[in-house]
Parts: sequence; C-alpha cells; structure tokens
Amino acid sequence: MTKDDLHHKNRRSFIKGIGAAAAIPLIGEIKPVEASSIKSWDQEVDVIIVGTGIAGFTAALFAHEAGAKVVMLEKGPTVGGTTIRSGGVMFIPNNALLRGMGLSDDKNDFLRLIVRVTYPATYHPDLPRFGASEDGYAQLEAFYDNAAPTIAALEDMGAVKYITFLDHELKPFADNYPDFPENKTPRGRAVVCQPEETREGRYYYPNNGGLGIDLIEFLQAAVNKRRIPMLTRHAVSNLVVNENGEVVGVEVTTKKGAFHFGARRGVVFGSGGFVHNKRLRELYLPGRVYGGCATPVNQGDFLQIAGAAGAATANLESAWWLETLLEEVIDNSDIKTKVWVIPGDSSVMVNPNGVRFCNEKTQLCGRSQAHAIWDGVSTSYPNLVGIMIWDQRTADLFPGIAGIPQKEGKLPAYVIEGKNLAELEVNVAARLKSVAEHTGDVTLQENFGRNLKETLGKYNQYAKTGKDLDFYRGDDSADASFHYYAGHQQVESQYPNDMMYPISESGPYYAALVVAAALDTNGGPRINPNAQVLNTQGQPIEGLYGAGNCIAGPAARAFWGAGGTLGPGTVFGKIAGSSAAGAKDRDLSKT
Repeated sequence: MTKDDLHHKNRRSFIKGIGAAAAIPLIGEIKPVEASSIKSWDQEVDVIIVGTGIAGFTAALFAHEAGAKVVMLEKGPTVGGTTIRSGGVMFIPNNALLRGMGLSDDKNDFLRLIVRVTYPATYHPDLPRFGASEDGYAQLEAFYDNAAPTIAALEDMGAVKYITFLDHELKPFADNYPDFPENKTPRGRAVVCQPEETREGRYYYPNNGGLGIDLIEFLQAAVNKRRIPMLTRHAVSNLVVNENGEVVGVEVTTKKGAFHFGARRGVVFGSGGFVHNKRLRELYLPGRVYGGCATPVNQGDFLQIAGAAGAATANLESAWWLETLLEEVIDNSDIKTKVWVIPGDSSVMVNPNGVRFCNEKTQLCGRSQAHAIWDGVSTSYPNLVGIMIWDQRTADLFPGIAGIPQKEGKLPAYVIEGKNLAELEVNVAARLKSVAEHTGDVTLQENFGRNLKETLGKYNQYAKTGKDLDFYRGDDSADASFHYYAGHQQVESQYPNDMMYPISESGPYYAALVVAAALDTNGGPRINPNAQVLNTQGQPIEGLYGAGNCIAGPAARAFWGAGGTLGPGTVFGKIAGSSAAGAKDRDLSKT
C-alpha cells in the first residue's frame, strides 16, 4: 500500500468514523462536570493526553519519561491526527544538524526575527523585547530554548531520527522570510524524520508525498514500546473539575456511553483546531474559509471545552492558511487539492475584476490571506474568489500540480476552457453564476475582459524582463522553494526569471476558481510558557495544559517557515507533557 493509498484509506475511515461527533456545541453551551457528582472513575492515571498528532505523541512520551502513568485518548477511529496527513516537516531553530553544517542560530537574532514577523505592529529593534509583550516574548523564548533539546531528546529515546529538509537544489529549505535583514540564519531550521528507505542518506527531499505517515509510525512505535495505552473513538466531551476549580479528569464519550477518566497531575490537550466546524469558521475567520486539510474530527472541541472552564482565548481570527479549488469544497470541507502555490510559469491569478492581487509564488499563508482583504467602499471581499489562469505551455509542462490536471484523459470538471480570452471570460462568468450561492453571489465585474488583457500584457512584459514590478514574483528566495515544492522539475526558459514566462497571445486558455482554506486554525485558549491554559485573569487553570493547533499558537498570524505548524506543536507538546508530569498529585478519591 502506497502513502497515497494509506492517506485515502485514513480519510475514508475518518469521515465514516466521526458520525455524530461532528455536532459540537458552541462556547457557553456546556459547563465542566463537578468531580463530586462522579461516583467512581472508570480509569485513573497521572496524565491524560487528548489527541494523537505530533503534540499529543510528544507530550505522552515526555510525560512517561518523567515517570508519569499516561493514557492517550483519540476522538477519531485511527491515530495520527492531522500530522499523518502532513509533510512531516518541523521548524526547529538552532538544531544540531544546522550547527553541524557550521551555521549559527543565535538566540537574540532569532527572537528579533520572530518578533518582527509575529508582532509586526509593535516591532522595533531598539525596544525591550523588540516590542513584543512580556507574555508573548516569554512564549517565543520558551520555544527557542526548548526546540533543539526536544528533538535531541526524542532521538535519545529512540523515537525519531531527524535529517535536514532540502529544497529542489538540495540546499536546506529556506524559511518563509529568508531575505528579511533580521534573518541571520535563513536556511536549516526545517527538519524531517529520516525514513527507513533513506537511512544511509543525510538529507531527504520528498518528491512524492510527505513524511507525516513515517513520523507518526515512528512515534507510535515509541509509545507502544513504552506500553502507553492509545484509545481511539474516545471523544473527550468535557472536563472534570474539583471544588477548587482544578482539572482532575475528563468525560469521554464512546459508542458505549460516557466514561470518566481521572488525572492526578494534569490533562494535556494536543488536539486540533476548528477548521471543519462551519459555525466556528463563519463566526471567527475573516472572509470565507471553505475548509481545510486537517483531519475531519477537528471541530474545535478544546476551544469550547476550555472556554466553558473559563479559559481566555486569542488569535481566533487566524489559521495556517492555504488555498484550494472552490468546486471541490462546496459539499465537503475536507479538501482534496491543496494549492500550495499557483503552479506554472505562464500562469497568473486574478480577481473578478481581472487584476492580479498577490505574488502567486509567495508562501501559502501570506498569499492565501489576500482572499480576505476587505473593501469598505464596496462592502465586499474583492478577492474572495481567485481565478487561476494558465495557457497550454503550463498545461504541458506542469501537469498534476496544484490544480493543473494531468495531460492524459478528460479535463476535470473544475477546469474552465476558452479557445480565446473572450470565450474564457464568457465561460468563467457562467461558472461563477452556477456557484453563486456558495460565494455570496460573486460575479465577473463589467470591465473584467479589458482589465484581464491589460493584466496579461503587463505580466508578459514583466516576464520578459524578469522583474514583477507589482508583486515581485520570484524576487524572494523563498519563492523558488515553493515553486519547486514536492519535486517539481525545472523547465527550460529563455527568460531571466524561472517563475515567469509570457502567457501565450493565442489560446487555448484554462482557468479554475481558487478560494481560501487552511491547514487548520491556530487560535484558541491562551497558554503560558509552561503550556498551562490561562483563565481570563491571566492565571493558570490548574491541571489543564495545551499544545498544537487547538491553542492560541505562539506564531500568531505568521507562518515562520516549512514546519511552522509541527515545530511549535512538537516543542509545546514536550513542555506540556513535562509540566503536567511534574505537577503535584491531586487526591482523586475526594469526589
């Protein structure tokens, strides 16, 4: 069975297995269970881990190594969470592989960069903490201090061996902001697990699929070796608190009914965000976000469970952004085609007014947020639906990449054709009309055809000179990393910018409708540097910890680089598991 086969099998299993678990109440519709109402615990441990993605597995391993009795609870029918669907890349500053290449990743330099991209509104190089708040800076500092030691400890446990993640030129993969003057170490922070088939190699670049499956297999083997129980189809539906408001366990829902698990030292949530909860997406996310590639059980459970216990929240308007094809997510928010980058060199993306609105090659989180730009004059999101347009050259040279179909067989239904630009305009207008109820009635603007001709003419001139004067496509060294991501081959071109080639002045032309989606959301309950969940007064909710996509992520709206989701999930999973295991025992008998 290939990785793609396993991915699709897991996807079917998740969709089949979530059932009624998708109907999650909103914040305020539940309240914690009082321990005094429980006659007896169905199981007692030291630390409960909720979720079996990278954050949950890491928390479980570190809690166990600290001497705690641990159980892992998974809502879905299989383990792995969203991590198993991922590329398996982790953003880890100052890692040993980086240092082994003779590179330096100084703490002060790293924090200056990360504050610059995470808190741009308050950043200044001469301010204390570079302008970050005390709490925000402490969290970023905790990430740096624990990052390299975390993966080193996982290697020492025999859980995972790491190698440097490479780009298409076999260089260490670039961060998302490599050309910022604050970035003194723009390459080498991204690492991946070393898969079995390349044990002799030092580096690995995934030409076909990601290493999320490998990563979960290694972590699961390490957990099994330590005999840590993993219970699937066990959905944590509530917290159990004692008379002091301390979290002492969880209520679990299964097909057989409700059960209560007691935790003497703490409960760690390493679960997912709310990208598959339509109500929460519409309530919190800007513009319109149509779905995500996270596991379908990511319905925002922790946001609501912790909120009922008085947790403060932050970053609810944010996500790890991505794009996808509109017509594939109308009926199912579990996206099929991930548009990591607008593919091809003779291709552009325009809005319904016929003008470009982004650098088509920039990193996904930055590009995708352009769909949510608000126009207060027209009271609309002018870029809500992007129109990706390509010619026959791109169709021939970039097949099977991010929406460009394979050359063989019938064109997929989402592709719009036109033998010339006038026909393409008519067909795009008709397609938008057919999906209008799913877009807020987005239609082509009156001047679309004229503007599109001007846009393509300007783009073609930029392609010939190699300089995109509107959006600087290809100027940033990270653009090439994403243009060639996942093994896309370099193609011959007589023009100076590999990412720009003049679009043909004659048809045929092709188009597809592109909208905002997300890897997952990254807003939720706030935590402190010890991964303790905070209440609205900024104080820890004793016994409750969080890591991964279910919390208010330390990166805020920024996407630091490849592995910017799994890196913090790994590090704060370690912090949460260690912190919970080191807490004082609570008496579970007084219920």
